[in-house]
Amino acid sequence: MPGTAEPGSAVPARAPEPGSAAPSAREPPPATPGPPSPAASERSLHLAAGDDPVSGPAPPGTGTGGTDGAPAERAERAAGERIGALPAGLTRDALVAEVARALAAVPSGVGLLAAVSGGPDSTTMVHLVSLARPDVDLEIVHVRHGLRDDAADAAVAAAHAAELEARYTEVRVEVRDGGRGQEAAARAARYDALLRRADAGGFAWVAVGHTADDQAETVLLNLVRGAGLRGLGGMRPVRTAGRVRIVRPLLRIRRSDVAAFVAGEGLTAVADPTNRDPRQRRSRARHEVLPLLERLAGGPGDAVASLNRLAELARTDTDALDALAAEHAARLVVVWGRTRAIRRELLRLLPRALSARILRLMAAAVGGDLSADAVARVLALASGEALHITGSALVSCGGGWLGFAPQGLRPLAREPLIVPGTTPLTQLGLDVHVEWPWPLPPSPDPGQLDLGSPQPPTVAEVADEPPPGLLAGVPPGVGPRARMWAVFGADVGQALVRGDDFAVRARRDGDRLRSSVGMRKLQDLLVDAHVPRVCRDLIPVVVDERDEPLWVPGVAQRLCDGGAPAGVRMWLAPHGRPSREQAATGAEQGTPVR
Repeated sequence: MPGTAEPGSAVPARAPEPGSAAPSAREPPPATPGPPSPAASERSLHLAAGDDPVSGPAPPGTGTGGTDGAPAERAERAAGERIGALPAGLTRDALVAEVARALAAVPSGVGLLAAVSGGPDSTTMVHLVSLARPDVDLEIVHVRHGLRDDAADAAVAAAHAAELEARYTEVRVEVRDGGRGQEAAARAARYDALLRRADAGGFAWVAVGHTADDQAETVLLNLVRGAGLRGLGGMRPVRTAGRVRIVRPLLRIRRSDVAAFVAGEGLTAVADPTNRDPRQRRSRARHEVLPLLERLAGGPGDAVASLNRLAELARTDTDALDALAAEHAARLVVVWGRTRAIRRELLRLLPRALSARILRLMAAAVGGDLSADAVARVLALASGEALHITGSALVSCGGGWLGFAPQGLRPLAREPLIVPGTTPLTQLGLDVHVEWPWPLPPSPDPGQLDLGSPQPPTVAEVADEPPPGLLAGVPPGVGPRARMWAVFGADVGQALVRGDDFAVRARRDGDRLRSSVGMRKLQDLLVDAHVPRVCRDLIPVVVDERDEPLWVPGVAQRLCDGGAPAGVRMWLAPHGRPSREQAATGAEQGTPVR
């Protein structure tokens, strides 16, 4: 009989009543209430990517549900405003309407990749998607994990694709435990396969069949492992993975309604034996813990509804805290190439909920990850200490700063200095501009007393004058008043005239520089400037023909005679900003000094 079958059994995909025509899988039910506007659909906040479910037109063919204030419309509005799971016992039309609401952000006409295992949840999902959104280009993908004989599962998934006239793709994966457990490893392999298929097929949307009961189990499992607010939020209705949005149309629908839909529509579905395997933690949560919570609640207790409500409230608070943390990070975190740095005293002024999120954002920006315990270890670092974190990233503490960098970060590459003109430092997204010779004042007008040829000002006269245009921000640790420009005398200009080798490179052992405080090791100057250790190999060092430091932007420059005529000016600016000469004349920049 129709419904859930054991693996290997063959049941017709649909079982119409004698004398009646089978309902069309792509024909929407009559008088189905239309979905609310896309703006009303839940939007998820993902700070690293800056993404948000895109708006799309309301699915066609779903009807209006009557005039304003009609019972159908009021019921739909109430469903959209309800927190957490919907009540059990939804009608077929209500199920279609809920899936239409959940897919409101999916634009009309786009491709939608539906992950179908052949079980009741994904079977219900793909048929409801077909009914609610006949305007999308549907493809069914079935992932075979190879953990058991799943030929019957694949056959059922292929049969649903044929019935719905959807394309069908089958993907085989190899599940490698890696110490995470078989269930987690299979899930990771499955999602990797789905994203690879989405990328290959150009799909921006992937639909999976998790229900409200799955959400309740997820929250429970996260709770027992000591998750924070983000873990209590469970699964998001829409999650972004790169350029792909993973949507869960059944996330507010009960498993009992899924079973009723499968039976009522005469659909074939297979039963996964691991769902009743007591060795699986999710199976124990489903069959042991949830029933106990129902009894603990007393009366008409509904543990699934309570846990789903908790998840939605937790996601709301998480999103608000994430947004606040992102705003603070934009103001407080210094970006220098692939490194990130923040002053510890500023971090300490924030509540722990915000400071932890800022640290996680910084870690993610350099390819790392921070658990709650790792956050505590980072905050406890003493000056001079460093910590390797998950994701092959490094955190250092020193000079009152925390710095984050990818493990194995390459030092700044050596670049020949282009004179006059612009030397790009692609690792930093910055340019070194060199202005030479020094611009002279205009000659006197005819008829005026000629006091001789115009002379350049002295170094001391122009040393405090910033160059035109936007300058680069100061490196991490360096005070906000540090100069990102330098003026040198005629001796440097004469070396440039000779064609001597000037370059920009990273620091080296033994580098020394004679500054206003005497001959100093460059390492000591960087430490005194509070530049975080992980950032020091990305600080530009302009060197002369002897490969000796001439200028370290924001940190120090070689001492020169202030009374000497000004000859050369250098400055650091965001990449792509033209020098004054280029902006004024459109001239090509010079060539490297050799």
